[in-house]
Amino acid sequence: MKLITRTLSVLLSLLTVVSLFGHERDRLFYSYDASNGLADNSAQIVMCTKTGRIMTTTIGHVNFYDGYSFTHIDPHANDAKRLPGYKGRYQIYFDKFHHLWMKHDGLMTCVDLLTERFISNVDSVCRLMGMTRPVDDFYGDGENNFWFRSGQTLYCQALRKEIALRQSAVLQDVDVYRDSLLLLFHADGSVAVNDFQTGRYLYTDHAFADADKSRYTQMSELCLVGNKFYQLRCGEHESVLLAYDADKRQWQQLLHSPFLMRTVYPKNGSLYIGGERGYLVYDLTTGSVEHIEQLKMTKGRLMTECNINSLIFDRQGGMWIGTARRGLLYAKPYNMPFHAYSVTSSEALPYLRVLDEATKHEACLPRKVNTVLRDSRGWRWTGSYSGLELLKPNGERRVFTSRDGLTNEVVHAIIEDQQHDIWVNTSYGIAHLFIRSDSVYHLENYLSSDNIPDEAFLNGRVARMTDGTIVMEGIDHVVVFNPSDFHGKSFGDIVLFPKLIRLMVNGTVVHPGDTINDRVVLERSITRTREFSVDYDQNSLELTFSGLNYLRPVQTYYRVRVKGVAAYNKWKVLSYGKGNQQVDRYGRLRLQLIGLHPGTYVVELQTSLWPETWPQAPFEWTIHVEEPWWRTTGVFLLLGIVLLTLLLANFYFFNRNMRLRIHRHNEESDIVRRIKVFAARCQSLSTEVLTPYSITSEHTQATGMSTDFVDAMLCIVPYVNHLGNEKISMDKLAQLSGIPVIKLYGILAPQLDKNPRQMIGKLRLQEGAELLRTTEMTVEQIAERLHFVSANYFIAAFYHQYRQTPADYRSSMAR
Repeated sequence: MKLITRTLSVLLSLLTVVSLFGHERDRLFYSYDASNGLADNSAQIVMCTKTGRIMTTTIGHVNFYDGYSFTHIDPHANDAKRLPGYKGRYQIYFDKFHHLWMKHDGLMTCVDLLTERFISNVDSVCRLMGMTRPVDDFYGDGENNFWFRSGQTLYCQALRKEIALRQSAVLQDVDVYRDSLLLLFHADGSVAVNDFQTGRYLYTDHAFADADKSRYTQMSELCLVGNKFYQLRCGEHESVLLAYDADKRQWQQLLHSPFLMRTVYPKNGSLYIGGERGYLVYDLTTGSVEHIEQLKMTKGRLMTECNINSLIFDRQGGMWIGTARRGLLYAKPYNMPFHAYSVTSSEALPYLRVLDEATKHEACLPRKVNTVLRDSRGWRWTGSYSGLELLKPNGERRVFTSRDGLTNEVVHAIIEDQQHDIWVNTSYGIAHLFIRSDSVYHLENYLSSDNIPDEAFLNGRVARMTDGTIVMEGIDHVVVFNPSDFHGKSFGDIVLFPKLIRLMVNGTVVHPGDTINDRVVLERSITRTREFSVDYDQNSLELTFSGLNYLRPVQTYYRVRVKGVAAYNKWKVLSYGKGNQQVDRYGRLRLQLIGLHPGTYVVELQTSLWPETWPQAPFEWTIHVEEPWWRTTGVFLLLGIVLLTLLLANFYFFNRNMRLRIHRHNEESDIVRRIKVFAARCQSLSTEVLTPYSITSEHTQATGMSTDFVDAMLCIVPYVNHLGNEKISMDKLAQLSGIPVIKLYGILAPQLDKNPRQMIGKLRLQEGAELLRTTEMTVEQIAERLHFVSANYFIAAFYHQYRQTPADYRSSMAR
């Protein structure tokens, strides 16, 4: 693994915390292995990302730790690409494109950190980075620039560099010094220096004499501190630590070991070096070395076989060690002040005598009461099976339970410290109640991760010694601590970087690429997701966050606000025991957002180790709850277009119909006028005497009148003449004639301007038929009244029209 340190600013920011830690041999390590979810107990390389997330590689897997559990990704057989120029152990590099590159024994793999998946086509990523030639080996410098070696040429397409390799020895490391020098470190201990800007070869400096050049060729580990490159080199069974001063061009051998040293990490003026036999601390100022061959584990265990592959420090100052067979080890930046001694050990005897002396006059207590304390203020504290009760002299009463932050409600013993704070022990852990302004303003819990045995304490067995040390007795151990050794409030300056580690939609855990109702909710890994969308019916969400608080998970505080959700419109501070158990003892926050209406919501989150200090700006996650399809902008736009189209169409057809109606009205008015004129002309000729000659003349003058026209007008003319000046409609005339309006228009319009004389005889014969039916007038009288020249002519014309004589017609109508 390659560990590059450009500045010590980040490390120095942790100096205050680390200074709390005592001697290296006092570090207490916690173990994480396959039983905790690690893919394998062989932790090859451990890395800490910029946001504090721990990542470790095991054999064939990449593992991510979120402060509570491990997740891991597995490569497939075709995810690896041959790398013929590298035969060494595991090394990993980050590039500037969110990729994690690994090489090991002739193979190279690549992980897309945005999706946290192995890339099956490594060549495609190489091409995207501008490398189209066969790759023999690759390297990453301190600026995360990527260098590919093909044959005897080194390429960095991002920097547009192409360097010819002059040495025959194998190239092992590449780094850049102050943007002026490009340093190429080789397996024989030489460094070839080129001008970084031009690529021109400058010189070569050798670390070894010719006799030793082949002695340390197996592996190289490099880091930069100040103006010196510190290089760890391994041979078959031995190692050497070198320093190269880039300004003075001088190599210096700092340390030799008869065993393999595999990893080096610079921290606070020292180099931490892990290897086959534990780890060494090399002081860069004095040159002194401290060798830690055995590691102290929790519960009094001692790890004697410490085969270390990798060693780093996290952003909180904690040490992480990857071992060959024991998984992952973690030591806090300081050890908790709790000391546990077996009740049968010699260390416990003096403390047991203190407890015996302090409790020998203990009075009998009521049933279900475990312990009672009256403190210096006169407050009465009572521990029972259902919590801790406080009764003040003024009668004010309060009961502390799990809702107030107690990890367990069975309280066994209570003690007041020299600062007049209250300490209680339960069947699960110890709680510290901070008293300020005559009230309990804060409660902190200490559990097994703080070196407290997983066992219940004994009722009333607690004492305070003259120096302030508190002694508590459990079933199998005596726990000893001094409250003045705690530094809880000082942790408020430590910066935490919360991560979203799980998303549940309507009760279902969503993974990247999962589809719900044909929608992919997460395109990226959940830890890389800051914005996502769900459908309107996927509106019950649970977001789980981790504060990445490895130091004291139970002491994780969240400050949360959700824009758009009434319950979280204002900032809320949530912690373990407060906030409806939304924060568990592992420091995870479960934020439930139920029944979200369509819209956009912004989750703002801050994390701290102290509830009054928030050292970083809020992190934000954006949630889009989509509108139903029938309420989407596109649908509304389409509906608007349809409505507008219908409105325009209605307007068009309305105008068209209005024009047609006006046109029809005008046509109707015109034809009605013509009908009236025709009827009036018929009436004006009604007094003329009808003779055979006049009828012949009518036929001569009015030829071309159709039978339909004549039949229609026989019905219309009498009606029109009878109405006089009253309004006449075509609908009524169509009804009288029994002819549809449109057809009637076609019959009348072409012939209304013709001479009506042909109609005179038919109209008078029609009137004569009416008189024969309705009166007793004689034929002669009717002929005279209708202005026929003679009765005989009337009879002849009537017979011609009705095929009956007038007398026969009357007779037939009378029957």
